[in-house]
Amino acid sequence: MKKIFIVFLFSFTSLFAFEHLTSQNFENKLKGKNVIVDFYAVWCPPCKILAKNLIDFDKLKPSNVTIYKVDIDDYKDLARKNNIRALPTLVYFKDGEMLAKEVGIKNVSQLTNSVNKYFK
Repeated sequence: MKKIFIVFLFSFTSLFAFEHLTSQNFENKLKGKNVIVDFYAVWCPPCKILAKNLIDFDKLKPSNVTIYKVDIDDYKDLARKNNIRALPTLVYFKDGEMLAKEVGIKNVSQLTNSVNKYFK
């Protein structure tokens, strides 16, 4: 029973490790920054794996990169606006402009490569 509780607790807390964007603050939070936005849903098992990998990546990422999250069930308008069709999806923004989208689970090495590619 303890193992189940610990796994549940980890899954739940990993979803809240980063600031969540809303329809009201989305545009302002992206201005003047290199941003990765993780579009996810709480019911999505691959999203939970990616969330753990993003936490690990956060410890190594360059200081000029910010990670945010958007729950597509709470903000369907943001998912539509950014053409999110699969989960998990990472969207890379530079100063509010979308640079790229990546769908699926990424490990820390892949996240590092993407940051180096998009935020030169």
